[in-house]
Amino acid sequence: MDLFLTSKIGATENINGRRVAGKIDDRFGFLSLLRKRLRETRQMLYISSNPEHDEKVSDWFQNTVEALEKEGICFKKSILINGQNSHMLEKLAAQADVIFLSGGHLPTQNLFFQEIGLRDILAGFDGIIVAQSAGSMNCAKTVYVCPELPGESIAPDFERFRPGLGLTDINIVPHYDHNSGLLLDGRRFYEDVVRPDSFKIPIYLLTDGSYFYIHGGRAQLFGEAYLFYQGEVRPLKKL
Repeated sequence: MDLFLTSKIGATENINGRRVAGKIDDRFGFLSLLRKRLRETRQMLYISSNPEHDEKVSDWFQNTVEALEKEGICFKKSILINGQNSHMLEKLAAQADVIFLSGGHLPTQNLFFQEIGLRDILAGFDGIIVAQSAGSMNCAKTVYVCPELPGESIAPDFERFRPGLGLTDINIVPHYDHNSGLLLDGRRFYEDVVRPDSFKIPIYLLTDGSYFYIHGGRAQLFGEAYLFYQGEVRPLKKL
């Protein structure tokens, strides 16, 4: 299995409030490495972060297909997986060359992945997995679920650690370059919300365009990331 843990690959961009196909971000060689590792282009699956029909996720799916086609990567079949067709997932995954894990609301996606048994399905998968944002976070064995919606950071029953897909021990928080000044529930996101959890586990703050590539048990960082551990943030050169 080849696993890409990404923050954002650039497949979607917003223009005047519309989500349209963007240009795949290859600043740190993501597209080049994906091409190198891609053996066939028979079928691609894009697994939603939501079991319900979600217009935003549908746009992300279509934009990803179009953005890849612009780069000459054309799959014979591309299928969006949500609650309507998740009963077919095991069969479809056995025929897939690439599986994308969507971004979205992390706890919702975590529960959806558990309900469809994705961990067991991916345990035998031998293709490429491209995880994005929340999808990357849910790849961990034990997922660090950082609050992201108003009210979550102050809710006493909000679970910050949940079972994940078991594909890696790396816990990321994406979009560091864009969210460094973020406020949540009147508190600074990194300094006040995430920092206490950095004393429990190492947390990797990943910038858009950057990614971890994991193959054969070895993880490599391409681009820019920061290690948040024991209350301190420092640039990460390598794992």
